[in-house]
Amino acid sequence: MNASPASIIFQFARAVVREAINFKTWVVLLFAVVSLAVLAVGMVYPKTFTSSTTIHADRQNIIKPLLAGQAQTTNVSDHVRFVREVVVSPRLLKELVLDLELLEDPDNERAIEALSRSIGSSLSVKSLGPYFIKIEYSGEDPAQVYNIVSKITDMFIKDSSETKRKESREAFLFIDKQAKSYKAQLVDAEEKLKQFNANNFDGTEDAAKARIGRIRDEIETIKLDIEETQTRIVSLEKELKNESQVVENRYRADEFRLRLADAQSRLDTLLLTYTEDYPDVVALKQQIEDLKQTIRNSESPVRGTATSDVSANPLYEELRSRVSTQKVELNTKKRRLARTELKLEEEYKRLERIAAQQAELAELTRDYSVTKSIYEDMLSRKEKARLSMTLDVEGQGVTYRIQEPAAFPLSPKGMKFLHFFLAGPILGALVPLGLLIVYVQLDPRIRFKESLEAITDVPVLGVVPHMTSPLSKRVMKSDVILLGTFLIIILCLYVAIAFAHRAGMI
Repeated sequence: MNASPASIIFQFARAVVREAINFKTWVVLLFAVVSLAVLAVGMVYPKTFTSSTTIHADRQNIIKPLLAGQAQTTNVSDHVRFVREVVVSPRLLKELVLDLELLEDPDNERAIEALSRSIGSSLSVKSLGPYFIKIEYSGEDPAQVYNIVSKITDMFIKDSSETKRKESREAFLFIDKQAKSYKAQLVDAEEKLKQFNANNFDGTEDAAKARIGRIRDEIETIKLDIEETQTRIVSLEKELKNESQVVENRYRADEFRLRLADAQSRLDTLLLTYTEDYPDVVALKQQIEDLKQTIRNSESPVRGTATSDVSANPLYEELRSRVSTQKVELNTKKRRLARTELKLEEEYKRLERIAAQQAELAELTRDYSVTKSIYEDMLSRKEKARLSMTLDVEGQGVTYRIQEPAAFPLSPKGMKFLHFFLAGPILGALVPLGLLIVYVQLDPRIRFKESLEAITDVPVLGVVPHMTSPLSKRVMKSDVILLGTFLIIILCLYVAIAFAHRAGMI
């Protein structure tokens, strides 16, 4: 019949108790050693005091919406990373060690660096929310822990404010320097543009093209006039060849008067349309004067003639005079044509100069426009930098303030001496008990009938209980008294040592 689990556990417990009685001296000694060892560890266990402070990264203020788009306040995207980098920076830690006088020899650079690294490794920067940051430090001296946390927090807030002001000031000075540089370039570009406009007398390209068009029209007109004059000269020369050089005097005066009347009529007609200096008007006036002179000459006898009935032919003289006049006009128009063509060549050269000047003007204008645009942008950036610098000076950017100041650590963090004091007797009892359980479990001797039945097929008829003789009982009783006394002494010593340590005596 198989035993129940409770029965097996009970039998195993009896076996452990029996072995504990057998090894009672070792159990008591082990209890004493383990308890005192745990107490000793608690006495020498380093006490760790922790102090922390909470700072708030304030990014919201009333100035920000009022100057939106006009001034850029200093912004830190990752506050925890920024705070950690500043707090554990060698510069700040070295200043902390010197200010708190944590070393006796402040000139020992190696010791300062080692202590700075040690403090930096014990500093912890954690995020408690979007804008809350916790700075924590742990150490063995509570006063030193408190001083380090308080000092490093104050130094960080001061350093961050000074850093922001310095960055804003340097940015403003840099932009101001660039603005002055571009202003000088702009003034130089304006001066070059002014000199170019002052030295440019050729006018614009459109004006030059308009002049060229007028001159070309004038040349065409002159060419047409020359062709007409040449045609007129050819016609007059043909008529001159058909006329006789002398005529009778009685016909001469009447014919000249008719021509004079006709010329006067044509002159009056031309004066209705043209002015006095028009070439045809001038030529017609000259023709009228010639007719008048011919009429006056015809009234007197021609020298060298035999009779008064024969004289010079006035028509011949008139045609010859008109041929001479037209030739003079032809030469004048040819000279005018040559002069006008020369003027046209000059206009073409001027147009080439204007084209080259336009390219230079475009380059000067482009340089001026680009420089002006950059200068105006620099002025705008300069104003924004000035406002940003003013905001940082007034503390209107990203500011850090202490939300929860550091508290003086009154008790150590983690395992305290009380924990070791309570754990000593418990571990002193558990360690021997655990060893006995292992011993019973690993002992090859058969202690339970179930083990015997499992090994052989022979059924177990009965179990003889352990018998204790009177002598064994007297010996057991004396051993228990001695071990109990020893155990009480150990416990009294344990408590005495604990109180002495608590009182600071050891």
